[in-house]
Amino acid sequence: MAAAVLLALILVSAAASSAEPRSSGPDDPDGMPILVFSTFESRGMSRLFGRILKEAYARLGYEAAFLEVPAERALVMANQGRVDGEAGRVPVIEPRCPNLIRVPTSLYTNRVVAFVRKDGVPYVASWGALAQYRIGAVLGYKFVDKMTMNMNRTLVSDYAKLFNMLTNCRIDVAVVEYLDVLPSLRSLDLKAIRLLQPPLAFNPMYHYLHKRHADLVPRLDRVLRDMQREGRMVQIQREMENELGGMACPMTCPVHMNGADG
Repeated sequence: MAAAVLLALILVSAAASSAEPRSSGPDDPDGMPILVFSTFESRGMSRLFGRILKEAYARLGYEAAFLEVPAERALVMANQGRVDGEAGRVPVIEPRCPNLIRVPTSLYTNRVVAFVRKDGVPYVASWGALAQYRIGAVLGYKFVDKMTMNMNRTLVSDYAKLFNMLTNCRIDVAVVEYLDVLPSLRSLDLKAIRLLQPPLAFNPMYHYLHKRHADLVPRLDRVLRDMQREGRMVQIQREMENELGGMACPMTCPVHMNGADG
């Protein structure tokens, strides 16, 4: 049964049913129980969460599998217990998801950054400073949506459209999450745009387990703290950034930090 569930998750994006830890079966090549986590559709962050959590759960003797679905559906599935938890989110979800328990050590601190044309906006020091410009962002990023709510903004479906608007002077500033945008930069003329630093915001992101797995929370947290102490968390993030194209547009600020909830 476990192997069949894992295979289905790999091959199709269909909703999982109950995903309790299962004993390994004859078709389970690794001989480990499987935990299934929902995650939002992302080209950067969800991949990073998967890489960290696969290693962390393996140290506890579990196989971690991931179901990538739209962001809202991922939260509903996790809170309802249809999967074992949510791969990674900011704590703003907690009032809406009382059945999810946060693992205290953050997986990643997301960095909300601004891109501008080379001949455009000279500097953006704060969210308030954005108000004088035409802003563009991608749909689905609730933090950015909240912070730009009453500003002159345009929301689009993907990064290709966003940067097309920026390079064609239809917006002045593109507000994005750094890790997620990296793959899209490969197809752009980086001589025409520039990344403003420092980031507009830092938001720690955490792994959540459904309450039926409350006993796993302290065990997994110890493993994550070990990985952080070993430098493994930063190493995985650096590797991911390089794979996604971060060397073409390097971020000089810290890659991992524990801070206030975003």
